[in-house]
This record gives sequence, structure tokens and C-alpha cells, in this order.
Amino acid sequence: MDTANMKSNSEQDYPILLGELYSDIKTGVVSVKQSIKSRQAGAAKDIRFETNSSCFMTTEQAIQERTWDLMPTMRSDTELICVKGTLLADGGLVVGLETSHMLFDAESIFTLMTVWGQHYSDVEKTHRLVVNHDRHLLGGTGTPSSMSHPEFCVVKAETKAQEEDVPIKEAATWGGLTKNGVTENSYVSTIDAVTALFTVLISQARGHGKEVRIATCVNARRRLDPPLPANYAGNAIFNALSTYSARELQSGDEKIAVISPLTLGKLARRVRESILKCDDTYLRDAVNFLSEQSNIADVQTGFNFAFGPDLLFTSWLHLGMYNAEFNGMHPWYASVPHLPCCDGFSIVTEAQKGGDGIDVGVFLECTAMEKLKRMFAEVSYLYE
Repeated sequence: MDTANMKSNSEQDYPILLGELYSDIKTGVVSVKQSIKSRQAGAAKDIRFETNSSCFMTTEQAIQERTWDLMPTMRSDTELICVKGTLLADGGLVVGLETSHMLFDAESIFTLMTVWGQHYSDVEKTHRLVVNHDRHLLGGTGTPSSMSHPEFCVVKAETKAQEEDVPIKEAATWGGLTKNGVTENSYVSTIDAVTALFTVLISQARGHGKEVRIATCVNARRRLDPPLPANYAGNAIFNALSTYSARELQSGDEKIAVISPLTLGKLARRVRESILKCDDTYLRDAVNFLSEQSNIADVQTGFNFAFGPDLLFTSWLHLGMYNAEFNGMHPWYASVPHLPCCDGFSIVTEAQKGGDGIDVGVFLECTAMEKLKRMFAEVSYLYE
């Protein structure tokens, strides 16, 4: 694997990667600490590249397994990014990349991979993507927040030295409505419907019988006014929060684990309402809320999805998963590895090789996962 292209990519288009990750103990603010020496040394010193040229897996096996040995050795507390290239038995290549979500969100990473491919393919600078690093655009205004933000929870931290038209959308759109019916938010997206479906199925599979809070990741880039510049390189993800009672998430018959189109439609519209709430005013106020905290480390998410009752959903649709091109070759798949001890997290991605449909990856405790698989097979309208 030729790492020279990634190094030139970092030095020319991602100079923020030439330094160390630094967290202020007093304020909790995370930043990149750079020096003239580190900038002069360049990516050869500051970015760790690993290679493995003797993997016995094929490309299809690597996609299915997504094992941790395809990822670089764990990043240290001060490392910004590390990369591993694994040559597969059939000539395929896996690029494992690990970085901090303090720096990048999914869209930023896909942009980075696209620019890396342009360096690899010797695309002239005038034709490469122009990356925007103006992180101050997501800074606070200096005025106090004036809205409630249940997606955050402020606690005292311990002292220290993270769209296709498919049947499910049709069912959710018209669930509970006549064809002439009108509601304030009658539109639902495929992702809204998927979120509603898996909220019910996962909650039933877990069997806790508790209220559930759903956090849906919202990309603020085009929700702000004015929107963030194209190819903005930071993390612009906020959480839209909605809450559901245990009764709403039950099928009514413990022997039958299914969600009716009526229930699916009602819940999907609630998901949509929580997302619509995340407009420019709300998002700017959220930034102000974070900015006014004396120690940002005291702010935690207002939901408990890992081995708790709540759920977290994120989507990689329409973010350029397959845009990267390395001398005419495009990725077959982009995803996260199998995460140990991860529970209650779901990610929606484009299908393998850019095919039709979507993939939904669910991280769940083993017993609940087996129940989820059986329930999913019983939702008849998914197969019509």
C-alpha cells in the first residue's frame, strides 16, 4: 500500500492532522496541539501507517467478518488518526482507519477518503475537492441558551488526568391515514420508518418493558442558515431525541412480535417531528448551551443506549460512501468493524457495491439479537 499519497493528502489538504490530540483538564475542551516542528516533520512523523500483506481472507470474507485485525493497533490518547492497509488473498485491499469523533463525523471521513483517492490518482490540485476547515462556524454566539436540550445531561465528571421507495416507507407513510388523510407531518422518510421499526423490534427483543428514548443523529451541515460550506471537515452531528412509552412499543400479544403499519406510521412521524425540531435556531442554541458550560466534560448524552433501555440510530446514506476512486477502483463496502461490548446502536448504510436498497447494522446483546432476528422475519410487509 502506497502511503505517500495519504501523507501528501494530510500535508496539503488536512494539515489539522499534523499534531496531537489535546484535552484541557479544566475546561474539557478538545483541540489539536501543533508546533512548527510537527508541521515541518509532516505526516511521515505524525500519522501512523500499518500494513499487512499476508491476510488469507477474500474480499467477501472481509466484508462479512470485519474483524479487528483489519484495523490499526489501538490509537493512543494523543494520536489524531492511524491507518492500516491489509492486502487480501484475492487481491482486494482493506483500509482500516481509526480517528477521533472529536475531529470528524462520517461525512468528513468519506470526504477525506475521496480526497485521498484523488491524490492517489494524481488528480491536479485545481480539480481536487476543496476541503473546508473553518471549525469556528460551529462556535457559540456568546449569548445564553434559551431552549430545553434533553439530548444533553450535565453531571459532575470525575477528575481525570466518544432514499429508495421501499415497502416499509409506504407502510409508515400511510399507517393510520387514509390516502386523502392529512397531518401536520404526514411525510416520513425511509430512515424514519426504519428507525421506528427497529425501535419496536429491539425494545421487544430486549424485553425490559421500560420507556425508551431514541436518539437520531442529525447532520447539521444543511440545516444551519447559512449552511456549512461544502466539504466541511469537522463533526456536525447533533442528536434528535424522541421518547416512547413501553405501551407504545408492545405488540399487544406477547406471542406475536410484529408492528402494524398503524403503529409504524405513528412512531415514524414522531421520529420525523424530532428531526424537524433540529432547525437553525435549535442547533445554534444547542451550541450556546455547550459553550456556556464551565467544563464541557460534565456534559453527557441524555440517553442510555449501551445495555440500557434507549437506542441510538445513525445513517450514512447520501454521504459519499462510494465516491472515493483510486485509479478507477471504487470501494465495495464501507462500515464499522464488529464492536465488542457495543449494544443499542444501529447504523444505516448504502448497500454493498453501491447496489439497490440499504443495509441496517444492529449492535445488540446476543440473546436479544437472536430474538430480533426471529421478529424481523415476521414483519410480513417487508417481503411484499
